[in-house]
Amino acid sequence: MRCVVFNIDETRSFQDLELLILTIHADDTDETKSTESDELIEIDGDPDVSLEIPDRGSILIISKDQSYLTHGIHKFPAKFFPELPRYLIRKYSEVGNTVLDPMCGSGTVVLEAMLNNRMGVGIDIDPIARLITKVKTTPLSSEILKNTEDSLNRQIESFWKSNTYVPTIPDFYYRDKWFRPFVLNELGIIKGSIKALETQYLTKNWSHISDFLHVTLSSIIRDVSNADPYCTRTVLRKKVTKNISPGDTLKKFSLRLEQQIEDMGKFITALENVQSPKVILPGGSALETSLEDESIDLGITSPPYINAVDYPRTHQLEMYWLGLLDDGPLSRVKRKYIGTETVYKNEYKDLRVTGLETLDPVLEKIYALDPRRAFIAYKFFEDMKNQLHEMMRVLRPGRRYCIVIGNNIMRGVPVKSHEILAEIAESKVGFELETQFFSKLIRHFIRIPRKERMHGEWVIVLRKPS
Repeated sequence: MRCVVFNIDETRSFQDLELLILTIHADDTDETKSTESDELIEIDGDPDVSLEIPDRGSILIISKDQSYLTHGIHKFPAKFFPELPRYLIRKYSEVGNTVLDPMCGSGTVVLEAMLNNRMGVGIDIDPIARLITKVKTTPLSSEILKNTEDSLNRQIESFWKSNTYVPTIPDFYYRDKWFRPFVLNELGIIKGSIKALETQYLTKNWSHISDFLHVTLSSIIRDVSNADPYCTRTVLRKKVTKNISPGDTLKKFSLRLEQQIEDMGKFITALENVQSPKVILPGGSALETSLEDESIDLGITSPPYINAVDYPRTHQLEMYWLGLLDDGPLSRVKRKYIGTETVYKNEYKDLRVTGLETLDPVLEKIYALDPRRAFIAYKFFEDMKNQLHEMMRVLRPGRRYCIVIGNNIMRGVPVKSHEILAEIAESKVGFELETQFFSKLIRHFIRIPRKERMHGEWVIVLRKPS
């Protein structure tokens, strides 16, 4: 593996550090990367829509748009870089079409659909993912936001200097281990100041403004916590000590808010070239979208990685501060996610098989070493089978579903997810496998504390029969 690290502006901090590390897995074993072509197509920026990538070919896209417009509004693990969905949207859909990401994460596909004169539809079971997607695709005028910024800064300063104001600080597990007392106080002041503005903004736009401010607050929480900034999971490490002083949290929020407003202004300008920009963020889940039959022209998604990114744990601090988690155990929330590692003992006491040639031998090997992880893999592909059935239902005939998925290793056993999903899609659901290619990408910096991480990503293009 080769890594190239770029210098960054300190004001963008951890968020851009995630985005600006180039990881090219040139030394993947044949087992993990399967049989992609030795020929590499290298693309600087946007791929031309006329580009035909050979079946099982390999591409490397040098991304220039990681934080373009509102794409960088909040850190998010395993995040799409914009050029890939932009290419797929332009290649496989037309202006005015409807593009769905049923596991939309931070909303990259939805925003790119919107910017390319398509209707973007985003669904995600994760509450912070839904909120980030809403904020990054909801245009707010610079004038309104700058006026809000001035009012908010005055309110923060007033609370900061007050000898009587006591901010409300949410109570959650190990809160005082995650944050220093003065950081808790300052985060409480910011949150209290946002709430105090509510009485001043008697406008129909206040809910959008409030969401924008809360996402900005959320975007600095990991930075000012005691958590390791380079690990996707929220963990404490004895060797990681952050240099944070009283007042730094308020300064960081102020700088981030200024940057977010600037990026929103660029987004507004970009929308001048978009005819009737529209985004729909319905309820539902990837397995039950609540969408009408044959209402979607193109699907694009990147499913959660098996055994790698624990999304609820990754954003637990942010969700506690934003009130997006109840008082129950986090494990209860995790059970709802595709790719969850929260499984019960009685579920994996026996080996589960599927009848799939690509999957059952893998499950048998993993089960001999670790029955629990074998069931995690089994459940992931069962959930994905159900998700593919749902996509078959909502796609119009002849339209495509593009899945971006990384292969990985579980207990030393290679799991070729793209081959397994292709077999499920064809033999169990009825899709046609049109093409697939391997993407050696500019990726996020994801430190997964085990050897079972993914190496590269496959793009599978499925077609619903006409």
